Parts: sequence; C-alpha cells; structure tokens
Amino acid sequence: MDDAQVQDLREQVALANRLLHHYGLGSYQGHVSARIPGEDLMIIRARPSVSLSRIQPQDLMIVDFDGNVVEHSPEYSDRVNGWSLHTEIYKARPEIASVTHTHQKWCTVLGIAGRDVLPLLHPPTASVAAVPWPVYDEDGGLVHNPEQGEHVAELLGNNVACHLRNHGMVFVGTTVSKSVLAAADAEEQAEITWLSMLAGTPEPIEMKYVEAEVAKRWEPPKPDIRDGVARGEWGNQEWLDDNQDASWVRGISP
Repeated sequence: MDDAQVQDLREQVALANRLLHHYGLGSYQGHVSARIPGEDLMIIRARPSVSLSRIQPQDLMIVDFDGNVVEHSPEYSDRVNGWSLHTEIYKARPEIASVTHTHQKWCTVLGIAGRDVLPLLHPPTASVAAVPWPVYDEDGGLVHNPEQGEHVAELLGNNVACHLRNHGMVFVGTTVSKSVLAAADAEEQAEITWLSMLAGTPEPIEMKYVEAEVAKRWEPPKPDIRDGVARGEWGNQEWLDDNQDASWVRGISP
C-alpha cells in the first residue's frame, strides 16, 4: 500500500472516530481501527482520550498485530488500552478491514440486561441485529491483553457485533464505513427494542426480509449512486461531519 493510500485510510479512520461523536455513540471513549491491506498493521487512534470530535488523521498511530507502535505523532505516542481487541479480531477474521469499539448507551443497556437487540425497524438497518450477538462478560467486559482479545474474537465468530457486558460493544466490517455504520444501525435498533418492550411485545422483522441485507454486509463496498452521481461509500455521513450542529437534533436516525 503506497503512502497516498495509507493517508486515505487515515482520513477514513479519523472521520469514523468523529462520527462516533456525531452519532452520540461516544464522547472521548471508544476507537475505530483499520487494517492496512497486505500488512499485519492497523491504524488506530492514540491516547490521551481527547474528544472524538477532534480526531484528525495526524493524531492516529500505526500499530502492528503484536501491539508494537510502528508510527505515531509527536503529540500522541501512547496506545489505547484496548488495542488487542482489534488485533485479535484481525488475526481471526482475515476478511475484516475495520473494527469499531464503542460505549454506546442503548446497545450496552440491553447487553447488561441480558436482552437481545431485535431487528425491528427498516430491513436494511435492522439487518445488523438479524442474528443475536454473543456476549463477552470476562473482567467487566474489558479487554486488557491478547488472550482476552482472542476470547472476544472466538465469541464473535462470523457475527457483526459482540456485547462487552458492563463495558460496551464491538463491531466489525469489510470497510471502515461498514463497521462504524453497523454501530449506528445497532444503536437505532436497540433504542427501538427498548421502547417496544415498554409499549408491548416487540415483533421482529422476519429473516426472509433481511437476509439479503445481511449478506451485503460482507460484500465489497458499492458507491451510492443517485441521479447518476456517485456519492461515495460514506453517503450522508460526510455531510454530518461538516454540519455538526445537526448531530444532536436528528431524532433516532440522521
């Protein structure tokens, strides 16, 4: 991968971290990483835990799959504590290009309560919850070392998400955008699950209506083309990054 491609990947990871803030999935805790294709390396944000809304490409670091820091900025040279959560998933799932870890509210609440997030609203976004997510409950949901990261990867299997009980969530995708938008889609389904349980008995969307969307999560990315114009894989998310005032006034979904 040449320098220009690595820089583009840095831009994507920086945007992804900012989007965690814009979607209300994190303030300063949480992190998105991307595998550098053809290398046992990943791009991930560094410590200290500054606001996710401030993350820029130059703030990120490159870490190898043994946790060694290969490249970092002069300002930020320390690894995030959960680096092995990312590396062990990459080792176990060669098709995964990005890992997103969050402390998002609704998904975490249901994980703590031992309740599944259900596929309830709009098949394309509901597909993230079509298959129940596994639960990692060791050490309060924390991942301190490669052994614990390996355990999460085993539990995750071929799924898109895993509860880190009493701690948060982890999502994976074949691109950076897919792993981040899985987190956003999941939070929407989790909130709707909670509200539906308060109102009555939730009625999940049948698998036959979401299975095509489930399969798409593992396909190569396709640009969103409208009126003959390719908007790129991020779609409206780039607009949200440029219009942050809309972040907290969006209803359930942007």
